[in-house]
Amino acid sequence: MIQIGLSPATIDAPIEHLLACHRRIEQRLDTLIRVGDHLRTNRAAALKAIRNSLDFLDTSGELHTEDEEESLFPRLREKLSAAELTFVESLETDHTKAAIIYAELKSIALTLGAAAEPSAECIEKYLDLANRLRTLYGNHIHAEDEVFMAFAARYLNALDIAEISAEMRTRRIKTRAA
Repeated sequence: MIQIGLSPATIDAPIEHLLACHRRIEQRLDTLIRVGDHLRTNRAAALKAIRNSLDFLDTSGELHTEDEEESLFPRLREKLSAAELTFVESLETDHTKAAIIYAELKSIALTLGAAAEPSAECIEKYLDLANRLRTLYGNHIHAEDEVFMAFAARYLNALDIAEISAEMRTRRIKTRAA
């Protein structure tokens, strides 16, 4: 959402861009949960919303994780205290856990799309996975917003920010070219 009076979060301001991406990820996760109630009553629209949300997470969500793990975390790792480093490692563990839940969610979403009439068990499994992913990411995003981004503000200098920005831009160019 663009707010009047605020500049858009672009890759030129990578930390702000990552924070804005958190909001977009949260929106897609909320959509995945909300549409579960409509899989029986408005199946076509629900499946389309699921596909759109999964497409976003497969592209922008994946780039977001790569931005953190390949550009941001490595630059901070050498500057952090032992306790701060443990915190960053917990964020990386969250990414791994989320990837596992997400793979299951995508699989069940495919099953829902292929079924003539999805079973109650299939819908229940879908909702369980969507809620587990939303809960994991909700806690993860809160931790990044409240704690990790303070590390970035404290430890990253202008050169770090410029390098992160350039790497994020290159990552997106490669993705578009693929």
